Amino acid sequence: MPEITETDLRNRIKSSPCGAYLIYGSDNYFVRYYTGKLIDAAVGKDFRDFNLHVFDGDSADLSEIYDTCVAVPMMAESKCVLVKDYNDDEEDDFPAEAIEMILKDNPEDNCLIFSFYASDPSKKMLNSLSKLFKKYGQVIKFEKKTTAELVKSAEKMAQKNGKSFGRGVAEYFVNCVGDDLNLLINEISKLFAYSGEVIERKDVDAVCTRSLNFKVFDMVGDIVNGRFDSGFHRLSQLFEKREDEHMILGALISQYADLYRIKATKASGNSLKDLTDAYPSLSARMWSLQKSQRNAEKMSFEQLKESLEILSRADKAIKNTAGDKRQILEQALVNLAKAGR
Repeated sequence: MPEITETDLRNRIKSSPCGAYLIYGSDNYFVRYYTGKLIDAAVGKDFRDFNLHVFDGDSADLSEIYDTCVAVPMMAESKCVLVKDYNDDEEDDFPAEAIEMILKDNPEDNCLIFSFYASDPSKKMLNSLSKLFKKYGQVIKFEKKTTAELVKSAEKMAQKNGKSFGRGVAEYFVNCVGDDLNLLINEISKLFAYSGEVIERKDVDAVCTRSLNFKVFDMVGDIVNGRFDSGFHRLSQLFEKREDEHMILGALISQYADLYRIKATKASGNSLKDLTDAYPSLSARMWSLQKSQRNAEKMSFEQLKESLEILSRADKAIKNTAGDKRQILEQALVNLAKAGR
């Protein structure tokens, strides 16, 4: 049985939520959201304490999960067994027979959910679980939404609240706060409370917390365009906010890799759409790719190669030192500024 869609899952929640479900994916918000919706549909509010059984995946005992699944619901038509972030320490000896028995004998009055929303399962274990759940239950994967999809969601939320975004502001907002839907919903609530009927870019700048990638995007723009003092000031602000040094470096590498890809794409006579068609994962960053075109034009292939080599050396250094990681980042930024001259 193939993976089901979000629409399929919504229909099952409305009609017959019981069964076995494997829910995972990079969109943590929807993994949590639909796990909660399944639980609510299966056990409701009455006797919830008796009919909702939650197991921590790190310490879950499969025989105990089996016994709980086959038990009769207490004073209700159905019950729910949730296994959060199942983690098998012995990956080379995956307990396929034990899990298959749980799924095969899962009664019609039980909603069994294996949900991954605090950790990512290994590819090997996920493949094993998916094979079993596709045979006996349902599998659904929630990938992070693209920028275009998040923009549409933001516009719909604004409309429901009697507001609208000015031209291009919804896309600016999404790129400013990032693709984490939990954060986006929190930030858009602040925006609705602050703005008038029409949300303008100045409203976003006034109240929204910018994502790390957006801050590093601005920092790279400063370095490429010779605004070194501003670039170093932005780095200092990231340190003050206790941003993780590894995450900052990762964002820098991503930004310079984008500049190189854009340069190569344009040099071969292709468009950004050709680039995102070749690398679908980049489609979520179309806005930043478009804004990065001018920066890419200002740097030669040699400068971009040197910049990526600088960041590669910094990456090795920061992973192999217990010392001052900030100093490594500061030196990398100095070298990037020199390479861009």
